[in-house]
Amino acid sequence: MVMARILRWAAVTLTALFVVGGLLFAIGSVWDDPGGWTALLVTLAIVVPLIVLTVLAAREAELGFLVLAGAVGLFAAWMVLTLFVEVGRVPDIPVIALLLALPSAVLGRRHAGRAGSLLLALAAVPFADVLARWFGERGPDGPGLGALLGGSTGAVVVPLAVLAVLFLVAGAVGHDGTRVPAGPRVKPPARSRQHL
Repeated sequence: MVMARILRWAAVTLTALFVVGGLLFAIGSVWDDPGGWTALLVTLAIVVPLIVLTVLAAREAELGFLVLAGAVGLFAAWMVLTLFVEVGRVPDIPVIALLLALPSAVLGRRHAGRAGSLLLALAAVPFADVLARWFGERGPDGPGLGALLGGSTGAVVVPLAVLAVLFLVAGAVGHDGTRVPAGPRVKPPARSRQHL
């Protein structure tokens, strides 16, 4: 049980550091390039959902899991849409993955297996995006898979997958925090000795 707790807190801490660093980099890039009101709106579009989802995951784990699972599903749908519709030259897929990773990790304080599953799905969506683009651009002059994984998407996929495995191991070691509630202890009736 102690090992599971250590793994959970290590996974939560590492995920938080990774997500905060990645999002600060993304937000800093927005403030450098367009700046102004656009940067302020993008910052709010990242920070507000991040805070709301993280607080929800911390306070209401069951509801938080359902909301996060739905958000991951919408994220996958968004990725498929971006394969067919050009939405701009922004790293939206990695940023969305980072945005959903922190609340998923916070959920892992109580439900490590669920957090690991969500993080694995969050890593799979950008990876599927990279694979789809690689197959679409393959050819004699197309980029190699390593080149596609070398960008911001690749920088998100591998760490999220590693963190997902850490949560899954923590869930397996600690039986995912599920405890059988102990009912009231009932003493068996005392046997009476009857002498014949």
